[in-house]
Amino acid sequence: MVTIGRYRREREIGRGAMGVVYLAHDPRLQRRVAVKTIALPDGLTEAQRREYRARFLREAQAAAGLSHAGIVTVYDADEDPQSGAPYIAMEYVEGRSLQQRLETAGRLEPERAFAIVNLLAQALHHAHAAGIVHRDIKPANILLRDNDGAAKIADFGVARLPASQLTRSGAAVGSPAYMSPEQIRGGQVDGRSDLFALACILYECLCGRRPFAGDDLTQIAYAVAHTEPEPITRLVPGLPAGLDRFFARAFAKDPAHRFADGETLRDGLNRALAGHRPAPPTSTVLAGEVPAAAARVEQPVRPPWSAGPARPVYRRPAAVAFLVLFLLAGCWWAWGARRVDLKLDGKSSIPSGTLTLTIDGEQVYARVLSTAEGGFFSKVTGRTQESFETWLSVAPGKHEIVAHVLEDDGTEHRASIVVDADPGTQREIDLVAGRALGRPLSLKVD
Repeated sequence: MVTIGRYRREREIGRGAMGVVYLAHDPRLQRRVAVKTIALPDGLTEAQRREYRARFLREAQAAAGLSHAGIVTVYDADEDPQSGAPYIAMEYVEGRSLQQRLETAGRLEPERAFAIVNLLAQALHHAHAAGIVHRDIKPANILLRDNDGAAKIADFGVARLPASQLTRSGAAVGSPAYMSPEQIRGGQVDGRSDLFALACILYECLCGRRPFAGDDLTQIAYAVAHTEPEPITRLVPGLPAGLDRFFARAFAKDPAHRFADGETLRDGLNRALAGHRPAPPTSTVLAGEVPAAAARVEQPVRPPWSAGPARPVYRRPAAVAFLVLFLLAGCWWAWGARRVDLKLDGKSSIPSGTLTLTIDGEQVYARVLSTAEGGFFSKVTGRTQESFETWLSVAPGKHEIVAHVLEDDGTEHRASIVVDADPGTQREIDLVAGRALGRPLSLKVD
């Protein structure tokens, strides 16, 4: 069976300018993953190829620190030892892209579009707060899960890599129909460019056409930089007038006049929708979508994009008491009986550097390493070391723990283990860093 790194390739599930995406199996954690291979641009010198790989690993590692319901989780990034090609392993979302959905149905029901954009605005706010800008938000990079219709942004850590050349001043990166004016001009971009693209997606979801169109890239670029799209209320009767003001701000040519962040955009959208009563759907609803008219007539009508599901009113005190006891029992079971405690016992002889620890791709611990002159043992052996410990909690099951040490002189060390944890147990993880203690970096479970 063909492998990419440690992942066993099953079948191809996508292909684009950056490379090929495969459905694969992770034998360590016994789960399905999506593995995206990254094609290196042609004509690079060896120095540029090293720079490209290094940048890819930096971007992917930064994306692996993002944890949000609206973002596809990045598990791993490395180079395949056989081909030398970089790859990224991420959460497998069984479904289709928003682009495929729009190509099939033309547009979404308004309440469905508002719900998706609300979630994605929060996801982008989370990423931007971590200092990560996507720069290629488009329907093809929005995945819709089949079983519940949940939307997730894909390609964090990959979208910032240009398909044909390394990024340089004056080089535009992104998809022209969803690019901000500053991207079209090849200028500096920040999170407001992602929000401009998200507003383009909402506009297209509502009316079935892009806000900035043209017959070729030049016309599209001109439209983005110089024209204003037609007001959405002229194209879709029944939408609140506040949406025209929302899009006018979201599509401002000057980033300073747009929504400052994802939360501000989300609040602006909800203000535009305040008091709007969605009309019954007029088109066929696909699997995974809930029509606005599904609520019973005698129940209050509540916009589906408002926060949280409709809450039933319990009038009997006994029912309320039973519900509270049930929830308390569930919390005890989830966080008490089901919790697994991990004790990290660390020793380091590294003079200066940083240690980060991730579990299943999410950073859970970080520490500055620094040794100093110690006591009698240090003087006799001629070496120094520091010891530290911390406690971590995880859910039962298999988990991959990865330790990464970056010394101040640029030397890197990495070690990983897989822990199979039973409910209600404690496991001890021994970490040793520094050649004076035998190995540059090692992890061992009791």
